[in-house]
Amino acid sequence: MDNWDDLRFLVALSRTGTMTAAAKMLGTNTATVSRRIERLSETLGEPAFVKTAHGWKPSTSVARLIDLAQTFDGELQTALNSREPSEGSQQVPVNIGCPPFVTSQVLIPNMSTETETLSGIGLTFNDRLLREGLGEHDIVVQLGTPDSGRVVTRKAGSILFNMFTKRGSSAETNRWIGLSEMFDQAPVMTMGRDMFDTQPAVRVENFAAIFSLIHVTGMHGPLPEIMAAASSELEYSKPGTEPFEAEFWIMFHETRRSDPVIRRVVDWIMDAFVKLDEVQRRHLESG
Repeated sequence: MDNWDDLRFLVALSRTGTMTAAAKMLGTNTATVSRRIERLSETLGEPAFVKTAHGWKPSTSVARLIDLAQTFDGELQTALNSREPSEGSQQVPVNIGCPPFVTSQVLIPNMSTETETLSGIGLTFNDRLLREGLGEHDIVVQLGTPDSGRVVTRKAGSILFNMFTKRGSSAETNRWIGLSEMFDQAPVMTMGRDMFDTQPAVRVENFAAIFSLIHVTGMHGPLPEIMAAASSELEYSKPGTEPFEAEFWIMFHETRRSDPVIRRVVDWIMDAFVKLDEVQRRHLESG
């Protein structure tokens, strides 16, 4: 390969799966990404990527190149982040991918008390709804154990879910709010169907919308305990129902295992889940 810069385009497209996302990651445009990948394919004498229903996937001809490039990039970032920061040095960017309610209910509340831990680090939170690897993220927080691969994993903690309604609501007893159909197999959706023996009357994209709709309509809906605890207007749909406990895991690329910045951010995420557990337990006890 004559142009080593092409490796950046290989890695970006393999991590994101789309030309548009790869262009955003690289700070360029879709046409440039497409042109670089096409040029590389011509050099190899075969397509570097194959289009699938789930996005662009690297062919076997570039899999080894991508692996080497990712290893080099991870080790380079670790080496840079291991240096003593100089006066006026820029913040180290760290992209965190996780479900939006984890960002709003677990991570953001922990930012006010952990400023020293995050000193010199610039966090970017990205919504990540489905299990889709690391993508463009340095760290991912996801529901369930990460798939195997070249990643380091740690259990962050658990988030409790239950069905809630508005206190004194006169809404029909079996009308409930659920997530969109892509989440139909999620345990919180199963909880709703089992409790009310029917499909949801209304579907929305996220828990923030469910939270608002419960207050407006008085219908039932699944919520994280931490979110329900923030409102004195909510009560359990059926008191005494055991909450669903969802395990959340952290993962990052194994080449960043010794990266001091990644370690600091992971420790901060772990601390956020410890504090979350205390709030959840108090809410259950006050039930």
